[in-house]
This record gives sequence, C-alpha cells and structure tokens, in this order.
Amino acid sequence: MFNNQFSQLESAIQRLVSENQQLNQALLQSQQQLQQKHEELENFQLQAMEQEELQTATAQKLEALLALFPAQV
Repeated sequence: MFNNQFSQLESAIQRLVSENQQLNQALLQSQQQLQQKHEELENFQLQAMEQEELQTATAQKLEALLALFPAQV
C-alpha cells in the first residue's frame, strides 16, 4: 500500500518538476522577448525624436528662406 502511494507521489513530484522546468524556460524566453521589444521601442522613440528634430530644423530653414522674399500683395 505504501509502495503504491510512494510511487504515485514520486510520479507526481517528477511531473511537477518537469512542468516547473518548462515554465521556467517559457518565462526566460518571455523575459528575453520583452527585453528585445523594450530595446526596439527605445530605438523607435529615438528615431522619432531625431525625425522631429530634422522636421523642425527643415521648417525653420524654409521659413528663413521665405522671409528673404518680399510679401506679394
């Protein structure tokens, strides 16, 4: 009787250990993916800021060029 229960307990523990290892691997993979997405987001934000700066500089240059021409009435 005890041997049967011990065997069942041992099987349950082995199954739980295996499931825990799988979950740990999935968690590690998810954390790595999250880190990668975070880095991608930071890069996109940096690119967006650079584009905004370029647009602002271009708009200022255009305004300066247009200011050289007299207003036509």
